[in-house]
Amino acid sequence: MKKPERWFIYMLECENGSYYTGFTDDMARRYAEHRKGTIKSKFTRSFKPVRVARCWRLAGSRGTALKIERLIQGMDRKKKDVIVAGRAGLEDIVRESLGYDVVIEPYDFAPDGGVPDDERDITRYLAGEADRSVRNPYLEAVISLVDGHRGRADLARLMSEKKGDFVSRYAFSIPTIDVVREIVRYSPLVEIGAGSGYWAMCLVSAGADIIAYDKRPPGGEPPWEWHDGNRWFDDTWFQVHEGDESMAGRYPERTLFLCWPPLYDPMAASALCHYREVGGKTLIYVGGSGLTADDDFHRELRSQKMIRSVKLWSWPGTDERMMIFSIHRLSGRHGEASR
Repeated sequence: MKKPERWFIYMLECENGSYYTGFTDDMARRYAEHRKGTIKSKFTRSFKPVRVARCWRLAGSRGTALKIERLIQGMDRKKKDVIVAGRAGLEDIVRESLGYDVVIEPYDFAPDGGVPDDERDITRYLAGEADRSVRNPYLEAVISLVDGHRGRADLARLMSEKKGDFVSRYAFSIPTIDVVREIVRYSPLVEIGAGSGYWAMCLVSAGADIIAYDKRPPGGEPPWEWHDGNRWFDDTWFQVHEGDESMAGRYPERTLFLCWPPLYDPMAASALCHYREVGGKTLIYVGGSGLTADDDFHRELRSQKMIRSVKLWSWPGTDERMMIFSIHRLSGRHGEASR
């Protein structure tokens, strides 16, 4: 059998703070082996990887990949940190150290494939090179919090205590690169109930075209009555226009995006109704039954054709998904009442 001409060089950060360097011809398979502890490496079986620090794709022989692996393994911690931070190119280091030119490209590896739904807890998320391609300070802050307390018995309690502060500053759901890229595929979008605009900001940084609305955009002049302002968010990350659910009816050519619509509120069902009535075709919804929107909305979702459903990397104890629907009809008394 002809051996592959492309190899992946990767660096994993392990739970003891050290780096593990390896190479493979199948990054997804190798990642899964490290995660499950089935790989031959005793090191990563003893010290579980917590994230993919860096990954590159090499056009060259297995022998070259082995030399690069050993080159990185022989570096001191300071130089490894420089490479992980992207302040030095591996291609240049190989040229200077080994004396020959090779083609080494940064590889965006999103380590999400094959992870069971019940393991998609944000405390277990391994951020990869692909995550750094999108502006996402929320994910960075959560990972920093987890890394600073990993292995401690009070991690679950700490996450519960900090969740409210993170939600108020950023958003309810934590965007990760796999979900962001999937949503971008359905651009252009219109988001109703955008809150702080955090998800819109992440999506735009990944290449999406999005218009965001909220009935009460945060960041404006403080209202006289507290309940007339935005009850969750103090500031915005993206331009959020003032507008209620009826704005969904202005953009039938765009995908309707609803991210954590308020619980027990008819907003989501009304937005879907307005959107469908003008010929809107696609809905992307992030949330969970019993956590968001009202019964009418979830009843309507059950009557639609689901295209995709992905379990999100969530706060511990939160069961939420990103679901994509093809909109073909709207039934029920809510739709009749909104005509």
